[in-house]
Amino acid sequence: MNQIATDITYRKILRLAWPASVAASVTPLLGAVDVWALAQSSRPLDIAAVGLGSVIFSLAYWTFGFIRMSVAGLTAQAAGAEDESETRAVLIRGGLIGGVIGLFLTALQLPIGDFAFLLLGTGSEASAATLNAGREYFEIRIWGAPFALASYAAFGWLTARGRTDFLMIASVFMTVLNIILDYWFVVGLDWGAAGVASGTLIAEIAGFFVAASLVVIVLNDHGGIKCHWNLKDIRDPLRIKRTVAINFDIFVRTLLLAFSFAWFVQRGGAFGDVTLAANQVLLQLFLFTGLALDGTAIAAETLVGQAAGARNRSLAQERYHIAVRKTFILAGIAAVGFVVFYALAGDAIIALLTPEGSIRATTKAFMPWVVISPLIVVIGFQLDGIFIGATRSKEMRDSMIISTMIFIPASLWLAGRFDNHGLWAAFSLYFLLRAATLAVWLPRIGRSFAT
Repeated sequence: MNQIATDITYRKILRLAWPASVAASVTPLLGAVDVWALAQSSRPLDIAAVGLGSVIFSLAYWTFGFIRMSVAGLTAQAAGAEDESETRAVLIRGGLIGGVIGLFLTALQLPIGDFAFLLLGTGSEASAATLNAGREYFEIRIWGAPFALASYAAFGWLTARGRTDFLMIASVFMTVLNIILDYWFVVGLDWGAAGVASGTLIAEIAGFFVAASLVVIVLNDHGGIKCHWNLKDIRDPLRIKRTVAINFDIFVRTLLLAFSFAWFVQRGGAFGDVTLAANQVLLQLFLFTGLALDGTAIAAETLVGQAAGARNRSLAQERYHIAVRKTFILAGIAAVGFVVFYALAGDAIIALLTPEGSIRATTKAFMPWVVISPLIVVIGFQLDGIFIGATRSKEMRDSMIISTMIFIPASLWLAGRFDNHGLWAAFSLYFLLRAATLAVWLPRIGRSFAT
């Protein structure tokens, strides 16, 4: 076997994966800290308000998560082809797209908020106080949208350049700052949901400037800040067309993913404030699990993207198959580890995150869904990384369309028969469908190296 192909070792994958896992998992960890802080305050039911308000940002930010994904895939392929000018052009295109979209969201915040809370309140038993606190959360946090979305381009670019350590530094910085502000605003000043939103806003703005500084360091390591910039490459019509096509497909895919999470939260509201709050706690753990497992998927993005961009196609195919096999093995081991962890520590985690009483009891009743969640999400997350690296956006889009079309009626039927357990069963089915549909199309990527 060629020595260049065999440099994809487990050690190299872990070097890429563990910082990416830390970076990915701190986002839902922050949500868990939000829950903890509110549980210590005089307004514990604001947990439900933050659940409603944050789902809007999940919908918006996950919808525009295509920025990070497309930048990561395109940059990795340009790096594999040793085209430094194009790696920088991808960064600029992605940053501009993110910043402009964020400005539009900020400018349109009033109609967006009105429409979102109209939908969230329809058919929900959430109280008026909870809905009002959720609206206050939204109106504060929305001002961070331009910074948060522009940061996506930087995060995707750092990932593709193999600097997941820098990705981790930026993410951990934002999380630690947000935790400090949460404690001050929520526990100290008793601002409730508004305090959570204010802390997140400040952290997102500060995080953007940290990410930009780390990008400058990487540029210096690859020829300097002033080198390899080519305005013609940035404005190249064919490359812009390809970028737009990839972004649109992933936009549709991510919009449906975010909608499904929003649907899950909204349907949970049909069972009242307590169940809505319990689902919010469990959803943070669910997200923490999936995103912690995302480290090997992010490693796959980088390695598969570099293979896809390489000029030596036979060697590239060999590298691709090695990357897929080894990242899947590590992801499977990590998933089993999380199952064991939640089975042993689940009650202690719930006690830490929830106040004594009905919210804690309800959370414990549905904790088994989180215990098995690593085995449910790991295959889909790993396949996402492979398809992103190969920029196979159409298959990602179609997979999500099929899965969502089945999930919505399944959730209505199962929740109608089995209440919140049925809702969690449908949510789990949704992730299994995503994995199954992507697995059907996976052989297309391997065959593409022969053409």
